[in-house]
Amino acid sequence: LRCFARSNGGLVIDEYRAKIWPVLARRLVKSDEDEEIDYDSVSSVSDTNSIRSSDDEDELKSHPEWNQVALDVHRTLARFPPNITDETRTTLQDQLTPLIIRVLRTNPRFRYYQGFHDVCLTVILVCGKEVAYEVCRNLANHGPFRSYLLKSLDKSVLKELELLYVILSRADPQLERVLREVHLGTMFALSWPLTWFSHSLNHYQQIVRFFDVFLASPPLTSIYVSAAIVLKRKSAILTSQREMPIIHQLLMNMPNELHLDAILSDSLYLASLMPPLALKTEFTRLYRARVSFRWPPISRYAITMVAAVGVAGAAYYFNLGSRFSFSF
Repeated sequence: LRCFARSNGGLVIDEYRAKIWPVLARRLVKSDEDEEIDYDSVSSVSDTNSIRSSDDEDELKSHPEWNQVALDVHRTLARFPPNITDETRTTLQDQLTPLIIRVLRTNPRFRYYQGFHDVCLTVILVCGKEVAYEVCRNLANHGPFRSYLLKSLDKSVLKELELLYVILSRADPQLERVLREVHLGTMFALSWPLTWFSHSLNHYQQIVRFFDVFLASPPLTSIYVSAAIVLKRKSAILTSQREMPIIHQLLMNMPNELHLDAILSDSLYLASLMPPLALKTEFTRLYRARVSFRWPPISRYAITMVAAVGVAGAAYYFNLGSRFSFSF
């Protein structure tokens, strides 16, 4: 199933995804050489396979994160596929907030971050409410989102995004140097791992295609995909003005058309040359030995802030003609 999910075209249609995503979520690929764990037997007092009845709504509404989650869910209109009726959309939105709160309640230390609702929305669109909770619960408790829900973003996702520069320094030193010299930082890519790109991609089919791969791959795969996307934009970056706001906006705005299979193939290639454990240890040590940087702390609700600084305009997409020239 993992090979199917990572193959060109992925799981093809949502009918397959609705059956396969729950299986993949129960057998998530662990970090580095950790053994897989079957989570079928993992339970908590709030775990069931479907959303609780409306009798529990008052209890769920007492959760301290309810109001923020409800606000974010209300803003998800643009995330629904165009063929979804208003009635269906309203029903799904009504189901989404309780689902997210139930996931948060599985661990008393979980703190909601803005963007987790995008992940859960994608799952409920594909799997429906009866299965979405199980998938989201496993992603939150045993997948890459666990760190984001338990830690501050500067100690979780921001630390992961630092690896983006480590990868770029090996894959394309010129490009990494340009981004570093304009003090670009990583805010342009903040939503990419936090939402598995569901907040940034323009088309539903692109989003579910990425979810296919992430559900079947190690936790840091979204960082390798982020690097592959930046590398694909090299020509646009190098021909733009060397100013941080301009490059930030260029990268933050995803092109409508993306060569998804090429990007995913490149990300797997990067991961094969710089495996996660080596990337986080030896390659990072070498990079830090010659480059000193520290990003400022960021808010758990920073995605809206990042989007607010954008300006209207289309981003250009340039496809590199060859693989990367690595520097070791």
